Amino acid sequence: MATGQAASAFGGLMSASDQKKAQVKKYKRDLEIQRVKWDGERGLYKTRVAEYKTEIQENGLKASRAYADEQSKLDDLFNEAAVKAQESFAQLSAKQKYFGSGKNAKRLEARDLKDFGRRQSLTVSNLVRARENYQGNVENIRERLRSSNRNAYSKVQFKPQPGFAPLKPNTDMTAATLQFVGGIASAASSGISSYNSLKAPNIKTDFFNPNVDFSSLMDFDFYGKVPSSFSFNKQ
Repeated sequence: MATGQAASAFGGLMSASDQKKAQVKKYKRDLEIQRVKWDGERGLYKTRVAEYKTEIQENGLKASRAYADEQSKLDDLFNEAAVKAQESFAQLSAKQKYFGSGKNAKRLEARDLKDFGRRQSLTVSNLVRARENYQGNVENIRERLRSSNRNAYSKVQFKPQPGFAPLKPNTDMTAATLQFVGGIASAASSGISSYNSLKAPNIKTDFFNPNVDFSSLMDFDFYGKVPSSFSFNKQ
């Protein structure tokens, strides 16, 4: 019985130790999985940041080219209008040389000046509308640039987070050790009790003990065999 108790106590201690080792092993494995996952997320985010910077630069270049195109178109319209105005004024000046004097000459001169003024007014009106179209186109380009940049930023807006670390296992073996020591002590106590109940009586000290029955001692033979009738009668 004592041997069984000791074996049971030792088995309990080994089981607790194995359980703690399994928990530590799982904890280390969970930490490694989290580390690999975290490294992957950081690497992916780093790639997205690089792509974001590239996309922002490309968006800026596209917007710059669009601004330049619109400005070039507007400049061409103003330059063309300026050239036409100079040509019209030169033609008007050339005609006035042949008008001569008199009422008819003044009437023709007034007619040509009026026609020149009407053409210039139309040109100015066209240039005003061209300027308004230019401003509208530039604002559209600016809005597309902001929209593209916002869309690019949304991909890197939130940085990855490492998350919560797995719970560290409790590796304290105090309780299991105390239980083991208690089991060993109980086994030792049971062993001592069993030993005391099985050992032979001491004739010198137990002869006058009323709890010991020596009536069958006469049946002992000289070969050391104990008769079956011999017993210790405990009161």
